[in-house]
Amino acid sequence: MRNHLTLIPTLRGMAAGTLFVVSMGSGAQTPAATSPAAPSAEALSLAFQRADANGDGKLSKDESARLPEVAEKFDVLDKDRDGFLSMTEFTAGFVTPK
Repeated sequence: MRNHLTLIPTLRGMAAGTLFVVSMGSGAQTPAATSPAAPSAEALSLAFQRADANGDGKLSKDESARLPEVAEKFDVLDKDRDGFLSMTEFTAGFVTPK
């Protein structure tokens, strides 16, 4: 298994190259042929844990700043409008519809 510190640049690269596909009522979808592969569940979990500075199992808007691509979409991803991203809300931002 790779050293945890070597995963950080990999996760940043994956996050930077990943398109967030979030339904905003427009019905628009990214064509599968042009969308990058979604990161693995393990990579998403590690990114979430790293951003969750206080370890409470959710990301505040301030914590999401550690992942700029997530911070930009925070309000869209926060489906229940509680001011935090759960792991489910966080990972939904990386799921590409088929």
